[in-house]
Amino acid sequence: MFADQQSVQTSYRLKCTITKHERSVACVRFSPDGTRLATASADKTARVWSVETGSEQLLLQGHEQGISDVAWSSCGGLLATASDDKTIRLWDAETGVQLRTCEGHTNYVFCCSFNPHDNILASGSFDETVRLWDTRSGRCLRELPAHSDPVTAIDFNYDGTLLDTTTGQCLKTLIPQDNPPVSFVRFTPNGRFLLTCTLDSRLALWDYKSGRCLKSYE
Repeated sequence: MFADQQSVQTSYRLKCTITKHERSVACVRFSPDGTRLATASADKTARVWSVETGSEQLLLQGHEQGISDVAWSSCGGLLATASDDKTIRLWDAETGVQLRTCEGHTNYVFCCSFNPHDNILASGSFDETVRLWDTRSGRCLRELPAHSDPVTAIDFNYDGTLLDTTTGQCLKTLIPQDNPPVSFVRFTPNGRFLLTCTLDSRLALWDYKSGRCLKSYE
């Protein structure tokens, strides 16, 4: 169980409030070096901000519908945005120039993630598939019919080897005992454990190799 909120002592203070988006903000991501913040919104834009000053550095426009997710490449030079317009777009994170549009999903694209080498981008969609894209060409390398419901979260482990991108083979399926819908996943930095969030307001920590749930947080 988490510690009682009143017992947690913090020194956090509000630094700034950013209000330029015109509709709800769906996602916020820090750059790998922690100096910039990318935000994605239902207003069809993504923006990049200075963490130090709160000033807007880039405005990324081009999507025809709202953006659900934004991802930084590990080097911080690229940004990917996933949108309800069924596309993923790749951007130069320094200039804001759109580099490529990845098309192929047949429903909303809800999530995206770069592999550690930044040469492959994975996307998850409401069309119940995961797609792998070549970041240099924007070409779809593989379509994985991975789930029987919308794919709402996607993550690579630290070396990018958890998903066999050559064969597309599913290496492990983790199923909670009562099987609630999963809304988010994240690997630990060493790739040994996986944290999942489910729509019944619980978190679960998994040992990936054994497939065993180690701890549940409610």
